[in-house]
Amino acid sequence: MNNNLVQNIVDIFRNKQIYYNIPDYQRGYEWRDNDVKLLLNDLQKFSRQLSGKNEDIKDKFYCLQHITILKKGMDENMPYYNVVDGQQRLTTMAIILSYFGKGDLMKNKFQYSTRKETGLFLNKEILTRNYWNGGNYGKPKHKDEFYIRMVADAVRDWDGKQDWENTEERKNFIESILLDKTKMIINEVDGNEEQIFANINGAKAELDGGDLMRAILITHSSKEKYKSTKIIDENSVNEFRVKMGMELDCINNWCGQEDVQEFLGQFLSRNSFDKSGFDENTYPIDNLYRMMYEIHSQKGQSFNFRYFEYGLDIKGNGIEDDNWEMYEELKRIYGFMHDWFDDNEIYHYISYLFSNFKSKITYVETHEEWLNSKDKNEFKEYLKKKISEFLLESYNKDISKEFVKQELINELRNLSEDWYNNEHLKKILVLQDIIACCDSKCLRLPIGLFSASPEEDIEHIGCQTPNEDDLYNKSKWLAYIDALSSRYEFGVDDKVLNEWRKKLEEDNSFDETTKDIANTLNKYGLCSIGNLVLLHRSRNRGYRNASFNEKKSLIINDFYTNKFAIRPYTLKTFASNITSEWTLKDIETMANNIADNVERFLILF
Repeated sequence: MNNNLVQNIVDIFRNKQIYYNIPDYQRGYEWRDNDVKLLLNDLQKFSRQLSGKNEDIKDKFYCLQHITILKKGMDENMPYYNVVDGQQRLTTMAIILSYFGKGDLMKNKFQYSTRKETGLFLNKEILTRNYWNGGNYGKPKHKDEFYIRMVADAVRDWDGKQDWENTEERKNFIESILLDKTKMIINEVDGNEEQIFANINGAKAELDGGDLMRAILITHSSKEKYKSTKIIDENSVNEFRVKMGMELDCINNWCGQEDVQEFLGQFLSRNSFDKSGFDENTYPIDNLYRMMYEIHSQKGQSFNFRYFEYGLDIKGNGIEDDNWEMYEELKRIYGFMHDWFDDNEIYHYISYLFSNFKSKITYVETHEEWLNSKDKNEFKEYLKKKISEFLLESYNKDISKEFVKQELINELRNLSEDWYNNEHLKKILVLQDIIACCDSKCLRLPIGLFSASPEEDIEHIGCQTPNEDDLYNKSKWLAYIDALSSRYEFGVDDKVLNEWRKKLEEDNSFDETTKDIANTLNKYGLCSIGNLVLLHRSRNRGYRNASFNEKKSLIINDFYTNKFAIRPYTLKTFASNITSEWTLKDIETMANNIADNVERFLILF
């Protein structure tokens, strides 16, 4: 067996002293007419892409993915390989090549452990071309024969419909494309083959796109790279391949870090890998291949291995070094994604942008802006402008951004404004986290906190009306009135408080009284943004009616014990107040701080 990783059909079958055995655990042959016609169309397209090229195309080939084989030793004094995976592809190529008169190459190369009749039909009827020479075969004797005949008929039908320009074109298709330029990745393994088979096929059979890309990049791009530098020493090429393998491992390991993987994933749709042949969870580097596809693909091109198998002509110089260009592009994308992740401001701005406004922006346009920016600072300004644009647009799209900004700032400062029921509250509070992290230079928000999660509630820092469960509990409301007087110092007139007490004691329904209390308290900042933070639902509901001082102690303890995720702004709000009570003055201070932060952050075009 040739030791090269990627081999053409001649390489695979050249040794007459070995054969390939299809073990008993393999399923039957199941290719259909459409499958083989699609393959032949691809091969013809590849052939015509190469024709007429002045460049040296000797290193270009069509990759028919992989076969996995395991050497079994001797059988009747002849070594053989068990085909653990890939028998469908091998059988299909045997049918195609036999039709085009190359069956002798594979004579006596296929045997079957149990499905002897399949081997007999393939060797006696297909490889000899008897099937196409007019025999009357009647109904298929078994399932394998049914599908083999279907594919054989499809190959003949396809050839008959081709508009071959001349006999030389057809001859070149057979001799050059089928025999030489159609190759497979040879995955030779050792060990328990049944377990290997189960692992391969139990994990969806095919090699991941990342595996295939690795094989193509290492085998092709290295040759192209050294060709361009006029270095043809095989040892140097092999050394470089080892280096490339290490580089690809390094990139994959970086992409596989949990926080990095979450960062990369936010730029791509959750289902963008479905049915693509790439599994980003198994091979995190696949995220970068997806990004490469997003940047360079044209309309109608699908994201799969076929898109990459010939390399990418990024420079527009033909097929001369397409695989080397693709490798350099991979490293370029890795480089700037590394930059985005490591830069504290870019990391926070871009993550906030994609977490909250993903429907309004794309990865591709963000990448283009990165290329067009003269430096990182200009790119950061662009990100802040996009955040400003989308935030103000969602707040009020009917007036100019300048007026919307001023409207927003005024409502943030207004203590009578009901922010508790404002749909934009959570985005504004999360923005405070972003600002705090960027100002600190060292704080870093996890990807999951760039938008409010379903596990988070809006929490009143200080005074809060009784919850729904206690809405008609007279004692709860009376205790609440006492707290307003003694604990929170909201400045509510004692006469008003006494009137509320009297009404609560006399009123059996509470409806009007409680509504009046809530509406009045809005004037004292109860539902203003200065009195609101985001807290994990479990913690929030655990101390809904606790005092400010109790909440403060619990939150600081949660932060240091990492019991619950405490947002930077929430922690800062509780930790910065050195008193044991929360007053109207504190609410006013926090509301003005938020307004100042937002006013400073928002950049208008």
